[in-house]
Amino acid sequence: MHGVIMKKVSLDTWIQLLGMVGVLGGLVFVAIELRQSQTIAIAGQIQARNQALLDFDLDVLSSENLLPALLLEEYGTASNQVDPSSLDPEMRAILTRINSWRVQSLINSFQQYELGLLPDDVWEQVERRIQSWYASCFTRRFFNGAYPSVLRYVSDLPSECVSSW
Repeated sequence: MHGVIMKKVSLDTWIQLLGMVGVLGGLVFVAIELRQSQTIAIAGQIQARNQALLDFDLDVLSSENLLPALLLEEYGTASNQVDPSSLDPEMRAILTRINSWRVQSLINSFQQYELGLLPDDVWEQVERRIQSWYASCFTRRFFNGAYPSVLRYVSDLPSECVSSW
């Protein structure tokens, strides 16, 4: 070994190096755990939303009064486009409850998106629905009791009320 000077590395230096590698490994592990926890939380939210929709449908289907089922059969998910004056008082009351439930579901999805629990592709669909439901003269009022962040969001939407009736 001509011209090469070799230094002996002390035991303390090796221990410090191993300690730093251990800390870095721990940080990587924590990051993986955080990501996994977020995935579990998103999956839980998706399951809760799906269960709420199933519960709503089951309630409508198991009701002794079949008017809600008939209303949903007639208008489907476009119940925000139904002219309430074309319905008798009982059907109008049912339509009001259905639309209120749907707007609450959209508000819930908005809050989940704000918390990072709603994937972007799902948010795009929810956002289009919020815009459509807020544009309806009949369903806009259901947003009135929403949380401040939702109210700020809808205040930026077009203020004209659009109806097909």
